[in-house]
Amino acid sequence: MKGLDIFLHSLRQVLGNLPNAIKISAVPFGIQFVATFLLTRPDRTMAMMQDPMAMMQGGPSLLAQLANLVIVIVTSIWMAIAWHRFILKNEAPAGFVPPIDGNRMGAYFLRSLLIGIILIVLGFVLGIVAGFIMIGLIGAGGGGMGTIFTITVISLLLVYFPLFVIGYRLSTALPGTAIDNAGTFMSGWEATAGETGAFVGLGLISVLAMVVSAVLTIFVLAKITVLFIAWTLVFNWLAVLVGLSVLTTLYGHYIEKRPLV
Repeated sequence: MKGLDIFLHSLRQVLGNLPNAIKISAVPFGIQFVATFLLTRPDRTMAMMQDPMAMMQGGPSLLAQLANLVIVIVTSIWMAIAWHRFILKNEAPAGFVPPIDGNRMGAYFLRSLLIGIILIVLGFVLGIVAGFIMIGLIGAGGGGMGTIFTITVISLLLVYFPLFVIGYRLSTALPGTAIDNAGTFMSGWEATAGETGAFVGLGLISVLAMVVSAVLTIFVLAKITVLFIAWTLVFNWLAVLVGLSVLTTLYGHYIEKRPLV
């Protein structure tokens, strides 16, 4: 299955280049993780895992959420450009602070924003459908752990899976903005025509990874704060880098016509 080949190739990119992966990601991801941990109030996150109705009682302030969003976007783009250029242009990091290029970061942001708008609109429509199902399950299940898990799986399958498939295709050309070869907005979609099966497989793998994380978080780690924080840190770090590697692999394979080895 080509989707699995793409995923494994991307995973090897990270695991086979761990020293450089750490150099590229340590500072940006560290900033991102600390900001997210402080601004989104992990105590409330833990409470919501144990009682989904706590979501109706409020959460982090709008200002805190916006500040966290800006930090996550900037640090993610910072990492993305450094990682894409390392893999595609063999630009190994000289230290633990990746170069900051405002022009490339701006171009990457604008392209990502357009893709994000499309996915948000689609996700809104899919979310309405999933929302009705979730409300019914919460009312019928009483908010137990089993109900939380079922809600999570439904959300992943009905919302995230199609978003992954479409998002990956739209984002195939995105790494080009990091190496000054952006192409048109639809370059990635056009280059992946006829490859729907590969992207379905890649989407399923992405959803499965989220399900595994959800299972561990809800049933194993939710009541053990230290393990919860450690798992969140490691999983999110790996997920970010593998996600960036998937985009890099898609660009290399479908745009630059590199083989999957």
